[in-house]
Amino acid sequence: MAGGLHADEARPVLGFESTVSRRFVHRRAVAEVFLTDCVASNTPDNFTLGAQWPRLHSYYRSHTGRYDTMLLVETLRQATIYLAHTRYRVPLGHPFVMHTLRVDTTAHTPTIGDRPAEVTIDAHVGDQIYRGNTLARFSVTYVCSIDGIEIGRGVGTASVFTPAAYAQLRWGGSGPRLIGTPVCPAPIAAEHVGQSRPEDVVLGGEHAPNRWTLRVDDTHPILFDHPSDHVPGMLVLEAFRQGARAALAQPCGDIETIEVTYHRFAENDANATVSVEAEPDSPCTVRISVEQWGQHIASGRVRLLPARIRQ
Repeated sequence: MAGGLHADEARPVLGFESTVSRRFVHRRAVAEVFLTDCVASNTPDNFTLGAQWPRLHSYYRSHTGRYDTMLLVETLRQATIYLAHTRYRVPLGHPFVMHTLRVDTTAHTPTIGDRPAEVTIDAHVGDQIYRGNTLARFSVTYVCSIDGIEIGRGVGTASVFTPAAYAQLRWGGSGPRLIGTPVCPAPIAAEHVGQSRPEDVVLGGEHAPNRWTLRVDDTHPILFDHPSDHVPGMLVLEAFRQGARAALAQPCGDIETIEVTYHRFAENDANATVSVEAEPDSPCTVRISVEQWGQHIASGRVRLLPARIRQ
């Protein structure tokens, strides 16, 4: 188990009757909150969280009858923020910056049945760095299961800033600038990336082989659940997923592994390019980068499972 969480510890009873407060996971829409409960372990810095996944999500859905890996990614993003606020006393209103994230699924990710999935997440918080008495940087490792069967693991690192420190990091001494119109070109064909609606595509026209303009639609109700002064991290990861599907010609490919390193903020109103390169020794794996003004915004890797037919 992650971070020294022992398998012989009594499994806590988790509640799945309602979601946690949306403010603790930085979501405006209650429907987009997946966490339902959190219980501390007897071992310091270990926690068990509950989450519920809908049988049909409006955006994160698979064509193969499996739960979409991006549901797991978003759940772990929420768990990271929730733990910092509720267990490490990070004040609400303090911005978070994700540095790295990796999620791996197992072959046991279940097919969608006749009821929502109840997900159990064992989490260990480590590598804490404090600024005064306030948590400033930390890592979290996760082991996720459904009905006692492991379905995936995750690990991520993040920093937390006071509003003043974030403003200095984001804008420097000049203060916030006026953000212009987001770059939102016409999308590529939705069927090439496993989407059914053009507005759910985050890749603009291909201007070189496996190179697309990042499409930033700040009216999208999921990817922009709330206003953001930069391209949200989940939009970048969706670009990773769609880029992998398009480059590998697997529009229904489910994610086996997705990992990202965020290098800097991506501006909404400037062209950014999503580039995909296949790994020659792994036919279902690609390396992906997002660049803006010739600088790396994010880089990482995606491995897809071969698409399978719904049973």
